[in-house]
Amino acid sequence: MEYFEDQLKTSPQGLAVLQVIRQHAKEVVYLIRNNRATMVCWQRYMGPKFVRSVVDSGFEDNVNFIKEVNGITMESLVLAIAEVLQDNGSIELKRAIGKYTLPVLKTLRSSSSLKEIIQSIHQYEFSY
Repeated sequence: MEYFEDQLKTSPQGLAVLQVIRQHAKEVVYLIRNNRATMVCWQRYMGPKFVRSVVDSGFEDNVNFIKEVNGITMESLVLAIAEVLQDNGSIELKRAIGKYTLPVLKTLRSSSSLKEIIQSIHQYEFSY
């Protein structure tokens, strides 16, 4: 993951995304591991498979991440996990999800690999 963090650090937009990730990662991981509703959602919507696929797509050229597993789309995962995290997370996490869910969905729709996601982040205009 350090490799991808280093790539994000090369632009103000990447640094902003990295800051949001660092601010909320521990809470999200805690909820996925310890909150039943979040855990069930993460597994039911194939979270581990999608994450593994996205990470794998960042290491080699011409390797795309999967956008659907067993009829479940990555977009449905994002929407479902966003809802359950808003139901169970802190106020700060709820705000971040409300602010960033739409940009995440747009980026996923227009990207096929982690490299493309990082490129898209570098070009995104954030409102700080």
